[in-house]
Amino acid sequence: MELTRQIIDNDFMMLKELAIFGKSDNAQYFGSYDCIYPFTNDRLKDIYKKIDCSKGVLTVTGSGDQALMAILNGASKIKMFDINHLAKYFVLFKFAAIRCLSYDEFIKLYKVNVPFSNLIAGGFLSNVDVNLYEKVCSNMELLPSRFFELLYDFFETATESEKFNIINAKHYPKLSGYLNREDYEKLHQKLKTIKEIEYIDCHIFDIKKYLGNEKYSSMVFSNISTYFNKAELNRFLTLLKELKNNLTKDALLQVGYGNVKPSSEIGKNRMNVNFVDSNRACFYETISHGKVITFYKPNNN
Repeated sequence: MELTRQIIDNDFMMLKELAIFGKSDNAQYFGSYDCIYPFTNDRLKDIYKKIDCSKGVLTVTGSGDQALMAILNGASKIKMFDINHLAKYFVLFKFAAIRCLSYDEFIKLYKVNVPFSNLIAGGFLSNVDVNLYEKVCSNMELLPSRFFELLYDFFETATESEKFNIINAKHYPKLSGYLNREDYEKLHQKLKTIKEIEYIDCHIFDIKKYLGNEKYSSMVFSNISTYFNKAELNRFLTLLKELKNNLTKDALLQVGYGNVKPSSEIGKNRMNVNFVDSNRACFYETISHGKVITFYKPNNN
């Protein structure tokens, strides 16, 4: 997606509205302007040891960690999509941070080793290290860096509630899979060379029209299916079948992620068990660290 000054200013205006008024009680689980998660909640090493990234990866944008792990695992091209228009900005910032910061600087800026109980609203942008923040902004393209200059000024006077409406402090950085010194340094080098990275603002059900004849060796959809009702799950299966033409011969799609045991916490459950069981011809699951990872194998259809 090509950013313009008008898009930047409009998206930032919507960010401020989200901060001040919060998300509507009637809003869907995911919205066009929604809070940001600095790190993934998925144990990505368990996902990526199953998939081939060599021919490119289509992934949800989210925190950017799915894309980063794909790059670390050899992806030559990355396409990201997210219904949340704000997600791409924070991923652009994170990618720039990894390109220009040392491991220790990144850990400090993102407060990776700060215990969760001590985090305050706003996560990595609260009590920010100004020098590191400016270093990252100076290594971004002009328009995205403008977004973060505006954000820094806004956070200077924002309340804790307003900050938390933008950046969810509940993050689990060690699940990302690259936050050890050796892998971070590999990623630091790889990000300097990868050329094909694209961001799309769209719902997952609209993704097909943005792919054309592109081919990918894997697709990563995190826990999106957790939120689908029965009708949406059937629509999702139809989409997965339609994506076959955009996949290499042995491609694999990660389509579900969640707890083995049912949870009352929204977004924590595995893909609907009955739905998976009724479509065993194309789904299979692995269990690791108390989580069920659901995969879709298109060539089984």
